[in-house]
Amino acid sequence: MAIQGNDKYDSLQQPAESKQALAYQQIKEDILNNTYPEGTVMVERKLCDIYNMSRSPIRNALQQLTHEGLLSFVPGKGVVVPSFTTEDILEVYDLIEIMQNYAVTSCIEKCTEETLQDLRDSLIHMRQALDKGDIYQGTQWDQKFHELIVDYSHNHRLKNIYAQLDCQHRLFIATILNDMPLAERSYLEHRTILHAIEERDVAAAQDAIKVHYQTIKQYYINKLVTGKYNLMIPG
Repeated sequence: MAIQGNDKYDSLQQPAESKQALAYQQIKEDILNNTYPEGTVMVERKLCDIYNMSRSPIRNALQQLTHEGLLSFVPGKGVVVPSFTTEDILEVYDLIEIMQNYAVTSCIEKCTEETLQDLRDSLIHMRQALDKGDIYQGTQWDQKFHELIVDYSHNHRLKNIYAQLDCQHRLFIATILNDMPLAERSYLEHRTILHAIEERDVAAAQDAIKVHYQTIKQYYINKLVTGKYNLMIPG
């Protein structure tokens, strides 16, 4: 994949610190919306042209994203959008499922009308995005739903740990932004989770979360086995 310039990234007037934060946010978003598919080599010079920035903020952004696991360093190639294995999928989603089960228990125990309304709102936005055919925005609200469950568990340590895994999780999601049937199924599974929370039924919520993550894990494993992921390296 050749990295092309885009005038939406006009940041020449930004101060240095703002440029660094902006470079991080924009590159991260473009990784997560699959502008740069797995295998893409993140060439600093080309990225400087795309985002209208000097090398310093771009380099710092790449370093931070590498630390977070959204990029990786490959000897002989440089910084790339990483591929992932079955083991990566199982490790990340098994841990996320454990944390979501813990969080939903606490979330239900401390549930208020505000909690329920925020969860409902996230699904409303998810539905609206999918109705427009915007799977990327749909996945953003999907993740917001799960973040809210963690937030409303009121466990700050859990929130910090979850955020680290969520970055890797979002990288996986970037590979499925053209699969509407999967997005629709995910929406229905989220409705089931929400219904269990509304009923204050911990067991039902945990069962729904288990089904949701089993679906996701099996989907990714099937795609890896059939070899349908494309590794695209820019020329």
